[in-house]
Amino acid sequence: LSVACPLESGTMAEDDGDEDVFEEEEPQMDKSLKETIIVDGLPVVLKEKHEKLINVIRKFFVQVGKIVEGGLEMPVDPNTGSSLGFAFIEFEKEEEAAAAIQKANGYKLDKQHTFVVSAFDDFKKYSSIKEEEDEIKPPPYVPKENLHHWLLDPAARDQFVIRYNDETEIWWNDPGKPDQMPEYTKRNWSDNYVSWSPRGTYLATFHRLGIMLWGGPSWKKLHKLTHGGVKLIDFSPSEKFIVTWSPEGDQKDALIVWNVKNGTKQRTFPGSKDGFEMEWPAFSWSHDDEFFARLGDDCIYVYESCSMKLIKDKQEKRSSVKLDGVRQFMWSPSDNIMSLWVPEHMNQPAKVVLMQLPSRVELRQKNLFSVADLRMTWHDQGHFLCVKVDKHSKSKKTLNSAFELFRLRDKGVPIEVQEFNKDTTIVAFAWEPKGIRFAVIHSEGGSNRTDVSLHTMGSKHNGRVSLLKTLERKTCNCLFWSPAGGILLLANLKTTAGQLEWLDTNVMQTIGEAEHFMCSDVEWDPTGRYVATSVSHWRHQMENGFNMWSSHGRPLGHTKHDKFYQLLWRPRPPSLLSEAKEKEVRRNLRDYSRRYEEEDTKLKRSMMGDMLKARQDKHRAFEEFLRRNTEIYLSQKEARMDLRDGAESDAESAFTLIEDVDEVELSYKEEMIAAAVRDEDDFD
Repeated sequence: LSVACPLESGTMAEDDGDEDVFEEEEPQMDKSLKETIIVDGLPVVLKEKHEKLINVIRKFFVQVGKIVEGGLEMPVDPNTGSSLGFAFIEFEKEEEAAAAIQKANGYKLDKQHTFVVSAFDDFKKYSSIKEEEDEIKPPPYVPKENLHHWLLDPAARDQFVIRYNDETEIWWNDPGKPDQMPEYTKRNWSDNYVSWSPRGTYLATFHRLGIMLWGGPSWKKLHKLTHGGVKLIDFSPSEKFIVTWSPEGDQKDALIVWNVKNGTKQRTFPGSKDGFEMEWPAFSWSHDDEFFARLGDDCIYVYESCSMKLIKDKQEKRSSVKLDGVRQFMWSPSDNIMSLWVPEHMNQPAKVVLMQLPSRVELRQKNLFSVADLRMTWHDQGHFLCVKVDKHSKSKKTLNSAFELFRLRDKGVPIEVQEFNKDTTIVAFAWEPKGIRFAVIHSEGGSNRTDVSLHTMGSKHNGRVSLLKTLERKTCNCLFWSPAGGILLLANLKTTAGQLEWLDTNVMQTIGEAEHFMCSDVEWDPTGRYVATSVSHWRHQMENGFNMWSSHGRPLGHTKHDKFYQLLWRPRPPSLLSEAKEKEVRRNLRDYSRRYEEEDTKLKRSMMGDMLKARQDKHRAFEEFLRRNTEIYLSQKEARMDLRDGAESDAESAFTLIEDVDEVELSYKEEMIAAAVRDEDDFD
């Protein structure tokens, strides 16, 4: 296997056979004695008492596990016939031997004798230790690559990965630069799709026998996670763990949790139940990776990531969170708070609960009646929670929708309710990142017409929800907020027309409109400066490729690829600035951006200078072409005169210029038009 070396922009890594690292080894005979233990510290007895001592030892250790036939051996001194004070015991299973060591080591047989129990395999390990210690020579220092190198780009550019045919390419996003080349490209890099980790440190690729994680400036392989037939993966928010699932084989251990930093297996879990599809993601992680949870039957299993065990209850026992009929739960993006809901059962109403973990303290509960469906959406910063409730009418024939808006930053977690009339259908809902507004697409009376309404929560603390504006007749079914907030992209991905509309929500005006035929995916870059729209081969077999747009809807480029699958922006880590500091930066954005505007101006001038230089080079080349061909023409003058019997054809005086003009009249028509006479009063 050849290791990829650092590549210059525009170079391509050859297919180095990534499958080889997952090559299955031939089965080897297990020559270890993991089922055997050594029991030291036994009494030294004469030959007459051997059988009695053996029975005592056997009676003690059969409580731990089953000893194989002839599996208890107590060596004796060949000269005296006395025992030597130790014995060998072989169990049927390795687990029984391990349990015997744990239970019997340090056990006092009597006042003078204490068991010293160890594994038989440890004897070879300890006996191989040299009497004299060798000098430890540290290995030579090899500096590791910076896995966050792309964040140090002087132009603050972002990266994205694209997949088409058998190609996978990493690109810098630099729309103003002509003739760009990919930063890194590799054929057959992944069997299925690729996935970034949540903070952009790793790129995961899929292979028949497992997952590989790549990163650094040279895109070297960092870890291989062996899991045959893996189809789905899920990173934890802080990139400390990754979960993989394979549909192949026994589903008893189909889910594996890995440690990302060292690539070790932490724990396995059961996969999908027989006859049921795998629900993904299988686990939901807390924002800090401290906990992860999974829905069970009338309970939620919440695990500690440090121990991979269930959290403790008030009695210090590890147990699940018991909730009869619990249907769904979600973690807050910023706190160890879980929102969950339980449907109606018998005479008990449906309820939404906010629970703090691991203390299991209920912060807020809201009872709901006649609930047909319920969906929860957290604000990106955890300030608010929107619970969309669809309720049955009294006749059970129609549904009414309402928003239950929880304010997490206010004391007691107050709730505001926003109800809609029975003819209103909610199509989409989205919170504004780093803001206090939310947008809703809705239709009235089952018509195809859709409107977009923007609302504000008033303030993070002690605010009141209110309607800002309703934009009528907007052809869209999806909402995509800019990660920086302020700009909302309305997209119609339901039909092949692919209408796109950029809306500045600060002034409530449309700032850009466009269409991308058959558009299937919309992706904002992490900074909110660019938008990529694409047509994936997984959705449509024609018009595959992607378009790049500015944040205001100005087209910047169009790229077509056969069998184009996906475009994914490389995520950025969370900002280290506080929320107040970010607001200050936004207020003084003009001062901060002046330096970048100057750099953009220099870049444009440099590009214009490059274009001018290219034109001058072409002009000089053309002048040289004329000079060279003129010399050839003059050198052939005598040959031309010989061909014309001595007549000189180069002299203009030898020719007479005759100008002849032919005029032809095609048609002629004369028509009198009477002028309209107006009263002078008409001009008063």
